[in-house]
Amino acid sequence: MKETGTPQLTFRAVLLAIILAVILAAANAYLGLFAGLTIATAIPAAVVSMAILRLLGGGTILENNIVQTGASAGSSIAAGVIFTIPALVILGYWQDFRYSWVLAIAGLGGLLGVLFSVPLRRTMIVEEPLAFPEGKAAAEVLKAGENPGPGVKILAVAGAIGAIVKLAAESGLRMIPDNAVASGFIGKYLGYMGTNLSPALLGVGYIVGLNVGIVVVSGSILSWQFAIPIYQAFFMHTDPALATQVAGASAGDIAGAIWSTKIRYLGVGAMLIGGVWTLFSLRNSLLSGIRSGFAAARKSTGPAVAETERDLPMKWMLVALVLFVIPLALLYQAIVGQWLVSIPMTIIMIVAGFLFVSVSAYLAGLVGSSNNPVSGITIATILFASVVLVLLLGRD
Repeated sequence: MKETGTPQLTFRAVLLAIILAVILAAANAYLGLFAGLTIATAIPAAVVSMAILRLLGGGTILENNIVQTGASAGSSIAAGVIFTIPALVILGYWQDFRYSWVLAIAGLGGLLGVLFSVPLRRTMIVEEPLAFPEGKAAAEVLKAGENPGPGVKILAVAGAIGAIVKLAAESGLRMIPDNAVASGFIGKYLGYMGTNLSPALLGVGYIVGLNVGIVVVSGSILSWQFAIPIYQAFFMHTDPALATQVAGASAGDIAGAIWSTKIRYLGVGAMLIGGVWTLFSLRNSLLSGIRSGFAAARKSTGPAVAETERDLPMKWMLVALVLFVIPLALLYQAIVGQWLVSIPMTIIMIVAGFLFVSVSAYLAGLVGSSNNPVSGITIATILFASVVLVLLLGRD
């Protein structure tokens, strides 16, 4: 087949992908820490990419694909970091965030994910009848690249509204409050009702859909309208330290103290059980994803195909994987300080990484990136790593 030589991995595409990756990663990290939810950024990245490349004289669909892929990958890495790294600070293992460590962990994890996802492309996208909703939507945006105007205008208007509200809120000019709260006592019982006035949460709710939005609202109602008043009325006396801390405080401050010290752990438990249950309910799909991953790994390089159908040659994949073992082993050695633990941990985590990448890729195709149960995959990964460390290091 005759090659068209369509420009794709150009300097401007890579530079623009890096810039958008930084912006979208910061936005996704903020949303994840603020609301506990992250979103797929492939579609806004594709729209912004087309608009900017048109200003620079036009770009090919393959250049746009490079930009939106790099930009959305950056935000995905941010999601992985914010759901794991803060635990080190919360548990007291770190006193602050160490940039070099975060860079090493996220960089090695991201590279490992890319290496493992390459051989999964054909099996997951071409051969399996998976929906990949965000991927298909981004593809339609790219194919409609001759007229990106409406999408850019919508993004610009939404961004302007969000910026104006944020600037006018208490974190800016303090013209409007960040929250709308009503609290007080009904007799001796605490009553609390409130909502955050962030436009970002409206956008997140629209993207993740009605079902996920209902779950989040239900959790908020259960915590603030039921669990907190019940704890204050019937269990506050069992914690003298907390009772002393909130003595004489307002109803709103008491509710906040109860939430921060007691009730938020209900959410942690619900997330843990929900993640495990999600993995169990999708067990057949997960096994299919793992089988597809192994089938893709066994395939060797085939005959010459069109450039849009090419994958990275398997031999280069294997070379990169072998080279990848060295920095990963050094990272584990720097953490645990024992080669007898670091080397087995490296081997085990490479195998486990392939399994979890296969599962995550399959779920992204099944339910979409925004609805992908990232917390469930993360919990499963942490539990697996914890068991391995206990076996290698012992409980002490």
